[in-house]
Amino acid sequence: MKVRINETDMSGKPIHNSGEVLEGQNYLEIVDGMKLSPFTVSLDPLAYMRDVLDRAGQTGLVLPDEPEAAAQAFLLKLAAMGFAQFIEEDPYPPRLMDVLESIRQSGKTNMFDVPMVVKLALDMDEPEVADWVNSNHRDYAEIIFHGRPQPENTEVK
Repeated sequence: MKVRINETDMSGKPIHNSGEVLEGQNYLEIVDGMKLSPFTVSLDPLAYMRDVLDRAGQTGLVLPDEPEAAAQAFLLKLAAMGFAQFIEEDPYPPRLMDVLESIRQSGKTNMFDVPMVVKLALDMDEPEVADWVNSNHRDYAEIIFHGRPQPENTEVK
């Protein structure tokens, strides 16, 4: 999971797409990454989250007692206020387009012959691409017709 913590302007308003991107396996890991300042690193996660919400004018928001559930509610509230953005992971293998372009330029197959495209990707020692093409026929056809869609940041409102 990736979350961008937006910076704020001088009046305290969030600046969209401006801050640090934190990665974690769950919501609580993201919160732990947020509190890595000398002033907050030793705080209990719940105390830290409540302090941040109080400073943002959200004193009435009650967080669950369970840390992971509290971290989820906390980050969703920050996202709703514009202070955080959830970033969608790229669903495509890193070398997908390079490998498909190499196969296309080779002229060894029609790009609609999925089994042959998979075989050629495997021959190129690209098992991740071969597996993706074999498992994502609809998305692969979309790429053939329209090119690869660009990943976008997603915000929870």
